[in-house]
Amino acid sequence: MSSAQKQILAGIETRIQSVLGSSWSRMPYSYELEKNDFRTIKKSYGVGADSGSTSEGTVNAVTMDQDFFVVLATNAPNRKDDSAEREALDEIYDNLELLYRDFFISKLNVSSIVLVVSAFDLDAPERPADNVISVRANFTVKHRKSTT
Repeated sequence: MSSAQKQILAGIETRIQSVLGSSWSRMPYSYELEKNDFRTIKKSYGVGADSGSTSEGTVNAVTMDQDFFVVLATNAPNRKDDSAEREALDEIYDNLELLYRDFFISKLNVSSIVLVVSAFDLDAPERPADNVISVRANFTVKHRKSTT
């Protein structure tokens, strides 16, 4: 992974910690959620980098549009109805909206290379384990690195 991706992923983590606070912890597996032990983690997040492609930019710089993701997971114990799931999803969606606004405004704290954060979309909720619900948010980061 190039230094641009490392910087962006570090920026995403920093912003998540700032916005969500210490009640959320990083899950060990961001790409394979079912490998996480959710019995010990009540509220967790994961981050990752996806595909990207170069886009037209300026001379002496490489400009890329690259996809990244954040996944939030929390406990939603099954009861007589789906009220716990609805409450958990409300919290997840609210937090993902807060994160996207923050990512857009802060440029992930790496404004030296991040030009814009855009194309925010949400996957359908998933249940990676019993009594756990998660939602993955995907977004595009346009970033530029000098070639000189």
